[in-house]
Amino acid sequence: MTMPTAKTMLTAYQRQVRVASAAGMAGLDEQARLAGTIRALLDVVNDDHDPRR
Repeated sequence: MTMPTAKTMLTAYQRQVRVASAAGMAGLDEQARLAGTIRALLDVVNDDHDPRR
């Protein structure tokens, strides 16, 4: 089994945040829990696609 790419993981976590957002106040904990992970994945994805390289 291969590891998913950072972009695949980012998409999955962003989907979870959208679902949590739809849950209103009940989804705030989930959004807060995933925020750091999503920021880290965004850094990895952005570094992989840095046009300055």
